[in-house]
Amino acid sequence: MIPFIDLVTDSGKFQAMITMLEPLMTQPQYSKYFTPRFNETKDWKGIEKAIGRVPMASLVDRHSGKPIINTSKPAFTYGQLPHFGNIFPMTSDELVELQKLEDYISNYVTNSNGGAINQTVIDQLTDQRTQMLRKKFDPIARMPLTTMDKLAFEEWSNGTATIDKTKNLSQIPFAIDFQVKKYHVPYVWSDETNATALKDLSTFVYRVWKDLHIRIDTLAINPDEVRKILAQSSTQNALTTYITTGNKKIKSSDAPSIDDINIKLEGQYKIPALTEIDAVIDIASANGDIDTPMESDNAFLDGRVAATIGTNLGDYMYTLSPEQRLPDSDYNYATSAGNVLLSVLSKKGELSIESDLSGLPMLTCRKSMAILVTDDTSTGTALY
Repeated sequence: MIPFIDLVTDSGKFQAMITMLEPLMTQPQYSKYFTPRFNETKDWKGIEKAIGRVPMASLVDRHSGKPIINTSKPAFTYGQLPHFGNIFPMTSDELVELQKLEDYISNYVTNSNGGAINQTVIDQLTDQRTQMLRKKFDPIARMPLTTMDKLAFEEWSNGTATIDKTKNLSQIPFAIDFQVKKYHVPYVWSDETNATALKDLSTFVYRVWKDLHIRIDTLAINPDEVRKILAQSSTQNALTTYITTGNKKIKSSDAPSIDDINIKLEGQYKIPALTEIDAVIDIASANGDIDTPMESDNAFLDGRVAATIGTNLGDYMYTLSPEQRLPDSDYNYATSAGNVLLSVLSKKGELSIESDLSGLPMLTCRKSMAILVTDDTSTGTALY
C-alpha cells in the first residue's frame, strides 16, 4: 500500500490512483446520446464546422474577452470552448483520518504478534480506505460531467444550453440557442380539466411531419410530464385500465399508467410511444458534498416533449484543458472519464484538488427535431 500523501506528490502514482478509483465513480449519462469528438481548435470555429453555424452566446471563455457574434464567417468568430471545474481543499482533519487508517493497516500487517495475518480484516480496511478516497475524488471528477449532463439534456428538451455560475457548475456563465422549432399547446398540461395531452401529441407529430418533413420515431419526456398526462380528465376518460389481483380483474377508469398511454398512442394514434427520461442533475453543495446536494432537478426539463429521429443527438466536442497545454510544475495531473483533468497542488502545507473540462455537447440533430412546449401557451408556434 502506497500512502495517500505519496500518491498525490507523484504524477504517475496519482494517475494510477485515479485509474483505480474511476470504475467506482458515478458515470455521466450524456455519453449515451452524444458521440465524443476531439477537436484541437479551442475557439468556436470548430463548433461552426459541427453544426453549420455559430450559436449565439452571452459570454464565452473569460480569458478571451470577446463575445460570440451572430455571423457565419469564420474570420469573425472568437472565443473558446467553455471550461467547467471545481476546486476543493483537502482539510488537515481529512488527511489525519486517512493517515490513521493507513498506519493501522500497515501496523496490522507487520505487527501481527507472530500469528497469521487475517487477510479478511486487511481487505476490509483497505476497502474502507478506497471508499474514503472515492468519496473525496468522485464529486471533483463528477461535477464537470454533471455540467455536461445538464447541458446535454437541456439541449434535448429545450434546444438551448445555459450555465449559471452561481450554481457551482462552471467558472463562467453563458447561454446558447440552437434555434430548434417549437410548438405550444392550447392548454397547459397542468390544467387537469381542460388539457388534452393525447390529442396534443398526435397533432404535434403530424405538424412536425407537415411543417418540417420529419418522420420522428422518439417522443422524449420527463416523469413529471407523464404524471401530468395521467392526471388529465381527457386521459382518464380515454383509457380504461384492468388491474388483476389474484383471480380477480378490477376495472378502473381513473388510474391509467404510462403503458396504457403508449398502447393508445401506438395503437390508435399511430405515433411513437413516450420515452421517459428519468435523469437527475445533482448540484453539489458549497463544500463539494454531492451526497447532500444544494439542488436536485430533472435533467430533461419540465414542460417539454422533444421529437427526434433516434436518440443520437450530436457530438460532444472537447479539447485539451489549459493545464494540459501549459503544465504547471507545482501541480500533479491525472485524467479521468470524459477527459476531465484532475490536478493536485500543495503549497504552504495545504493540499487542494481541482478539476477542469473543456467541452460542449453540440446538438447536430437540431434540424431534424422539434419541441412541444406544455407549460405555457405562447412560446413558439400554436399547435392548432
